[in-house]
Amino acid sequence: MSAPFGKWLIVATIAAILAIPAFFFAARAITAWRQGYDWAEMDWDDKGHTSMTDFLRAADVGKRPVDVNGQSCVEYFIYRDGITVKIVCPQRRS
Repeated sequence: MSAPFGKWLIVATIAAILAIPAFFFAARAITAWRQGYDWAEMDWDDKGHTSMTDFLRAADVGKRPVDVNGQSCVEYFIYRDGITVKIVCPQRRS
């Protein structure tokens, strides 16, 4: 094996190894972005800010209308098992 071929093989191997997680991250980010949520809406834990983890988690979160005590609200749920992530109701005016 010649030296240039050996270097090329190492570079190609490293590139292939890095391409797999890069592809997964890119696919996940595109799926999350296509959900159509606002950045503030993706604060799934209600901690006051949206992190990159919250953004990527949006790929697994659906949204549906629910009725809570006679008030129309929005429920965010996990697609896989339907578990509620959070429920957001409009503020009532006093």
